[in-house]
Amino acid sequence: MALGLAACALWAAQPAGRVNDVIALVRADLAQQRADGQTAKEVRKFKLSERLDDQVIEELESQGAGTKTVEELGWLRDHSRELPEPSAALPFQHGPRPSIEDQRTTLAEARRNALEYASSLPDFMCTEAVHRYVADGNNWTLKDTLHLKLTYFEHKEDYKLLTINGHPTQKSYEDAGGSISEGEFGSILLQVFEPRSQTQFRWDHWTTLRHRETHVLSFRVTPEHSTYHLAIGWVGGGGRDMTIVGQHGFVYIDRETNRVLRIWAVADSIPWDFPVQETSTLLDYDFTNISGQKFMVPLRADVRLRSTQMRSRNVLEFQAYQKFGADATITFDGK
Repeated sequence: MALGLAACALWAAQPAGRVNDVIALVRADLAQQRADGQTAKEVRKFKLSERLDDQVIEELESQGAGTKTVEELGWLRDHSRELPEPSAALPFQHGPRPSIEDQRTTLAEARRNALEYASSLPDFMCTEAVHRYVADGNNWTLKDTLHLKLTYFEHKEDYKLLTINGHPTQKSYEDAGGSISEGEFGSILLQVFEPRSQTQFRWDHWTTLRHRETHVLSFRVTPEHSTYHLAIGWVGGGGRDMTIVGQHGFVYIDRETNRVLRIWAVADSIPWDFPVQETSTLLDYDFTNISGQKFMVPLRADVRLRSTQMRSRNVLEFQAYQKFGADATITFDGK
């Protein structure tokens, strides 16, 4: 309690508006074990005069910041992009920048793991929750929640829609309307790491992601080498528009295993007359147990899209992984 009060006093004494003030606020609340929702409300009230970046969110999340607080930190990040960099060093401790040789070794191992990823997965089943939002000014309003059974068999994904807003349905995933997302099990890794993409990588910084020290590398894939197909279908059989676009973003590589823990990819070089104007995917991987063995599998994804008509956001959660077999079943009670 004394530590929490001291941190709170330090935060209150500092000039408002600095990134370090936000960090001190969140750390003070964590020390006092304050509710996630309460911290989130305090973060939302903060008016920044400096740019808050993803590293701050990653580090605070690893230190215990909850889902609501992380969401509000993301809001601050998005609304401070045009502000100047922090005037003081951030209070996160990491080792020195790795040597060029170490960077090459890390990238080579990460590439090998990524290219072998899909083939290394066993046949399995899991549940997928898709929370679909639409933009309401600067906020997101929940439109609906889909629950699916996802089967991964012979390196192919199959989606069966179980419920919409907790109610059983006979509709297919494609017929549910709105924005849908597929291909989280290896497709995005191949798009970034396969040799024909000629991806340009650059080591960016260290961070801590879910308590694991992590390399963060920026990447860029030009449209002429890209395999990323951006598609939009029209409700009522109106056809489908498709184009190949470039990508840029960051890959997060676990220092211990050289496996990708997170990938954040943003589409670029989208034709000016294409219906989709912006889209991005943030995909988290983590180790989970499937029939007594640990595998790196998707944990959560955040897919955002802006078209000529709307802005949408899908938050995907993957749970209840189990080996696929004749006797495997998944039950879902809608709760």
